Amino acid sequence: MHYRWETGMIAWVLHRVTGLALIFYVSLHIWVVASLQIGAVTFQNTMKFVQAPLFRFLEVGLLFCVIYHALNGLRLIAIDFLGATEKHIALFYILVGIGIIFWIWGGSTMVAHAIHDLQHGVAFFPF
Repeated sequence: MHYRWETGMIAWVLHRVTGLALIFYVSLHIWVVASLQIGAVTFQNTMKFVQAPLFRFLEVGLLFCVIYHALNGLRLIAIDFLGATEKHIALFYILVGIGIIFWIWGGSTMVAHAIHDLQHGVAFFPF
């Protein structure tokens, strides 16, 4: 069987991949918060680990996942409940355009913080 990588298929795959990435992030977040139960020193070490520039760059990817997943979810609501099935391709590209604007806007701030840390001697890798 041969799949055709058209707009609907790409939107579907990206929605699933970003959903899995968000599940991974929530698990990581729970691990960080749970380290507080072990003790203040463990929590501080964990926070130091996840505040390295590497994680700041990864947060730009997280921002992409959040924006894409949210906007594509709105597109799916429009398709399912507002009868926008015929316009699903146009909706996809409009929302991707909006998402890219938000991603560049938010991501540039995150990258600027990571570069600032690197310029002030913070190691890129936390290990």
